[in-house]
Amino acid sequence: MIISIDNLKAGLEWWRDPDRDRRWPQDILNAEYHKMYTARSESPTGDWWNATVDRLGEWRAYRGPKPPNTKAEISARGKQHLTDIASQFAKLNGRSSGAEPSIADLCWEDVAPLFEIASDIKPGSPVFAGKMCHFLFPKLFVVMDNLATGVSEYELYWRGMRDAWNRFERKADARNLLKEAIVESKSKDPLHLDYPFETKIMELSHIGHKHARQAKQD
Repeated sequence: MIISIDNLKAGLEWWRDPDRDRRWPQDILNAEYHKMYTARSESPTGDWWNATVDRLGEWRAYRGPKPPNTKAEISARGKQHLTDIASQFAKLNGRSSGAEPSIADLCWEDVAPLFEIASDIKPGSPVFAGKMCHFLFPKLFVVMDNLATGVSEYELYWRGMRDAWNRFERKADARNLLKEAIVESKSKDPLHLDYPFETKIMELSHIGHKHARQAKQD
């Protein structure tokens, strides 16, 4: 299975490797999730979208500056979809009975409409759509990244990760391992109450699986 304690450890090691050209936050994005949830607030708004476009750029979800996916073009297309995004946000929140929606509890048919909207904003890019949806629902959408995880068909990826997570028997051990890594990083923020352990363990396990396999091939 991709989701395992060994793969999670390998993923954390890769994430925190100081020798990589592209370094990522050592608190495993805990501070970033504080910002995401604050920006989202009660519902997606114009201010949320502006902050999200900036964050998508920082996360390399669009490259620019050439058309058709410059920052200005991404921003404009997103604004055209903002009402639909807010509608799907309300529907998904309504399915979770007050708790933050989680990949463990919903099915692809529930989340597909939001993913399709994100795909319309930047067609042909599961990386962009997955990250945009993750910024709205961190516990519901898994991050896909060209460098870290590689790219595949997102629906199959989502379904496979959800099934693997629900079969994974060492959830508590994995959560504790990730929590320790965040604490050891001396994050400037306390651990967010809705830190997306489910999707982050999936992502890190996939990273560990991919890069451990590459290391063996090398």
